[in-house]
Amino acid sequence: MKHFLFSILFAGFVAANPLSLFAQAKYQYKIDLTKATDYTLQVELLTPKINRPSIEYFFPAIVPGTYSISDYGRFVHNLKAFDKTGKELTVEHKNVNSWKIDHAQELYKITYAVEDTWHTKISENAIYPMGGTNIELNKQYVINTPGFFGYFDKLEKLPFDVEFQKPVDFYGSTALTPSISTKTTDLFQLKNVHELYDSPIMYCKPDTVSVNLGSTQVLVSVFSPDNQVKAAVLAKKMANLLTATQTYLGGKLPVKKYAFLYSFNDEVNPKAVMGALEHSCSSFYAFPQINEAKVKSIVVDMSAHEFFHIITPLAIGSKEIREFNYQQPILSKHLWLYEGSTEYDAHHVQVKAGITTAPQFFSALTSKIIASKKKFKDTLAFTVMSKEVATTYADQYPNVYLKGALINACLDIYLLHLSKGRYGLMELKHDLGIKFGGGKYFEDDQLFDEIAALSFPEIKDFLNKYVAGKTPIPYTEFFALAGVSYHDYFKREVASIGNISITSLGGGKVSIVNASNVDAFGKAMQYKLMDEIVQINDVTVNSDNYAEVIGTVKRKIKQGDMLTVVVRRKNDAGEMKELKLSAPVSSLREKEEERYKMLLMEESELSPSQRLVRNAWLRNNCY
Repeated sequence: MKHFLFSILFAGFVAANPLSLFAQAKYQYKIDLTKATDYTLQVELLTPKINRPSIEYFFPAIVPGTYSISDYGRFVHNLKAFDKTGKELTVEHKNVNSWKIDHAQELYKITYAVEDTWHTKISENAIYPMGGTNIELNKQYVINTPGFFGYFDKLEKLPFDVEFQKPVDFYGSTALTPSISTKTTDLFQLKNVHELYDSPIMYCKPDTVSVNLGSTQVLVSVFSPDNQVKAAVLAKKMANLLTATQTYLGGKLPVKKYAFLYSFNDEVNPKAVMGALEHSCSSFYAFPQINEAKVKSIVVDMSAHEFFHIITPLAIGSKEIREFNYQQPILSKHLWLYEGSTEYDAHHVQVKAGITTAPQFFSALTSKIIASKKKFKDTLAFTVMSKEVATTYADQYPNVYLKGALINACLDIYLLHLSKGRYGLMELKHDLGIKFGGGKYFEDDQLFDEIAALSFPEIKDFLNKYVAGKTPIPYTEFFALAGVSYHDYFKREVASIGNISITSLGGGKVSIVNASNVDAFGKAMQYKLMDEIVQINDVTVNSDNYAEVIGTVKRKIKQGDMLTVVVRRKNDAGEMKELKLSAPVSSLREKEEERYKMLLMEESELSPSQRLVRNAWLRNNCY
């Protein structure tokens, strides 16, 4: 009876204090940032209880989003293991990322030093700075967590406590919420190694701005030693993008807090490398110092891409993503979805919101077509390339941002075509997120069937042919479904407007710069050298649109049509005056050659289906 009563009391004690019996059933890390020396920090780990005679302690060889071997263990030095009495245990450094510890039942503490990757002299297979680490005493600490914290074999799912001692005036920018935060200490508690490796932190003197998007808090944090870039300015430049993204995703973001962590630091090694790495609730950006004029063109587009990773693969992923193997590069076949759709979304959201114009959007797509066809293997199956992108096809990886985005552009158009404008790529990803979000995953070999079940059988044929197959995508055919004309090369006869050379001379002005070979129609128009073109057939001309306006006029006018051109020309007094030049078009024709051209078809040329798809694809944009 006494034994029974003790059992009840014991059970009650455990229920009230669930961690009391297993106080060491977690990792307890400590780092003192104030004691950095020579770009190195000491790390201490109070280990979870080990019930094996020996155990291996790992640092990751590869982490999600990098698609390359990093071998973070290269930067770990002098690793030692101790029991509770301080007695040193035997440690064998088995390979670059693995240490075997004997008498592991007695293990209590591990200590080691971490060298940062931005200043390292290790040049072979350098870690890209956006996934690397920086340790600069009282200046900046870039804590990409795979570079600081290891894990034990088969104990990846235990919780982690990570404690930082920090300089008094420093702030740790992250998407994490600390359990304890004082002027000198932060304690973060994480569910497992996957959450730990998914959570970068940047410590420096704070320059942060917080923006609320519905129920989501967005943190913009900047480190810029010379204050060339400020968080408030960057947040303002990104405001339209963030609002547009919220609308694009149906009005609600799938995270409660998101952190953009920007480092503009010339200590990046090598300085020529810059970029970003995505995480579930944050993204880290490594740049050299740049001025604000370059921020919008470089940073905003990149931020859009990384932000969309909250959908793929961080909300929709395969088993290879969800149960990531940090030691072996076992990759998914579907980079076309993870990176490709994200890159496409980053451009598409901007054109749909009117942040960019349709011609600018087409220019981005066309540039991707040109680079993809010229630099990479167009007949290499994308699924095969993805599976072996860290090894055999490492040189093909940049194509995920080129052809990967184009696959998704064509898929989006095709879905809208089949659904009569009602169901596109974003709707498909929404449905995939419902089915495979919340920690669930799909099997790599079954994704095409899952997509077909959610959309149309024809989509499986598309994916098998152009993603899993070797057939190049017929871009002309798919863009035509949206009322967009595209061709790699085209040669045709068009009407002459006088055989004159027109170009922009700056300041938005467009002028005739060569009239030496003017034809009979040009003579009838009475053009003169350095005439400034103001209007052509009532369409105002400027440096941004003159080529498109002239091309359209050449293609549309017929013999006998009246061409009217308004020019500004100096009179005898040297004053610029507007003149209207006009003449009926003669039968003269000239050859027009175009390469890699994408433009909207005329409204009068569209079928009802094309008009429907184009409105759905580019709606909200004034094209």
